[in-house]
Amino acid sequence: MGLSIHDVAREASLSCETILEVLTSPSALEPEVVRFVMQTIRKSGYLDTFSRWKNRDERASIAILTSVLDSASTMEIFRGIDRVMQSLGLNASTVIFPTRFSPVIREDLLETLLRFRMVNAVLTVNLTPSVESVEKYNKVGKPLILLQTSVPGAQSVLLENQKGMSIAINYLFRAGHRRIGLINGPTSGREPGAVPSERLMGYVNTLQRLGLEFEQSLVYEARGYFSEDGTKGFEYFYGLDELPDAVICASGDMSALGFIDAARQKGLRIPDDIAVMGYDDLPVARLVHPGLTTIRQRLMLAGAGSVILALESAVNGPGENLVIMPELIERGSA
Repeated sequence: MGLSIHDVAREASLSCETILEVLTSPSALEPEVVRFVMQTIRKSGYLDTFSRWKNRDERASIAILTSVLDSASTMEIFRGIDRVMQSLGLNASTVIFPTRFSPVIREDLLETLLRFRMVNAVLTVNLTPSVESVEKYNKVGKPLILLQTSVPGAQSVLLENQKGMSIAINYLFRAGHRRIGLINGPTSGREPGAVPSERLMGYVNTLQRLGLEFEQSLVYEARGYFSEDGTKGFEYFYGLDELPDAVICASGDMSALGFIDAARQKGLRIPDDIAVMGYDDLPVARLVHPGLTTIRQRLMLAGAGSVILALESAVNGPGENLVIMPELIERGSA
């Protein structure tokens, strides 16, 4: 049995997020923190977990199933996967399979990958495999790691989407905003537990806890996660009798930037006339003016963590879930 990232975190009295940051973005941390974590990793023998896994095959192959390939947030997840494989010196490759939001395609791919032993581990991004598929993978000891969703018996990397929405709404509420609009990702036809559904639930529940009335007219469902989706969201809200005080672009930072650009073209000032929040904290969020207030969900760490869990599971069997907490990043847009 090898050690897990949770064992290392407990030994170092640090969070799993900090361990992942050291393995993916050490330059963003204080040098003494990096040295301490790396010393803990070496002394604990944690790296043996991965050497054993690498020794089982000359080259390990990891399949990634995802419904969205070309969004900036998906790219951040892929960056995390690549960085942690480089950091650990893994002789591994990834193969990406698009599912096109189809449960049928998802289940067929999972069955094919398992039946023909095409890969050593499978990661799913914002997909919800059936309980039957999870049981089949567990029966043969094939790692199946779920990113952003959960199924009984499966190991997951969770990003606490409802918590992120709660943080955003409470921040705007404390700033005096009461009519808070939402641009959400697409929920129609999505699988239960998908990210947009989780964020919508967090939005509704937080409004209720704060004693604010939920208004369906203040929710716009975007078709995607791009700047043009934010532009269309602004056009929707601009057509209402009264603009909201603030808008949370839960469909991502790129949609928030599209919203802000469209608002400026109508002569609105950000945040004086309407406050705008994003969701992701992509690198571009700090480069615009005003800087984008957003919810950082550490997608790169999530990608890295999913690979870590897959490798650990290949040696130890299924273990603990990995929870990555969202964080408020306050800038000038709200």
